Amino acid sequence: MMKKYTTLYFDLDNTILDFTASEHTAICKLLKMHNLPASDDIVSRYSAINQTWWERFEKGEIKKQEIYAGRFREFLAFYGFEGNPQKMADDYFELLSFGFDAMDGAEKALQYVKEQGYTVCITTNGMSRTQYRRIDGCGLKQYFDYIFVSEDAGHQKPEVEYFEYVMSRTPEKDKSKILVIGDSLSSDILGGINFGVDSCWLNPNGKVGVHTPTYEITQIMQITDIL
Repeated sequence: MMKKYTTLYFDLDNTILDFTASEHTAICKLLKMHNLPASDDIVSRYSAINQTWWERFEKGEIKKQEIYAGRFREFLAFYGFEGNPQKMADDYFELLSFGFDAMDGAEKALQYVKEQGYTVCITTNGMSRTQYRRIDGCGLKQYFDYIFVSEDAGHQKPEVEYFEYVMSRTPEKDKSKILVIGDSLSSDILGGINFGVDSCWLNPNGKVGVHTPTYEITQIMQITDIL
């Protein structure tokens, strides 16, 4: 039977690598490094603030460079903590770059798609230095044919230009044979819709979405049922 797709655009964070776990570890270490309290509630508050900054960026409201120190500035202000937002941002990226945690089932899913002959692309927003170190250290790099970080591309998901950048550097030019896979409605799924390719939403918590993916799964191994 002929495969519907030849090329898979996998998101990295919270799709292949467990960004939530890596972020939690990095923020706990960062707060202790800067002599600030590091309770679960405080770490969760940072994570929520960070998410709002990335959503603003994906909507085109702010530039990426504004995120890095801006989220720490807001975090410090929220609690009334003293600190240097830029220094915290720099230290955070260094700590996060050692976040090698993989999502449950990620390696098995990647093994399957490689054995089946799919072209596997990592398509991720983020800092190149941080993302490449995480990819190098996670033990899964051998499954990736191509790696595309938004900082290198000069565009980010969900921008059409980002996906054009990816497709121009990979063999498959037929959009009907490309599948975008990721956990973010606002970057992965919307990006796939904007670009005119099918998409698969990894939605482990049963969220209700404002964008409609082609497929929806609750764990990454379920991608094998679709393919």
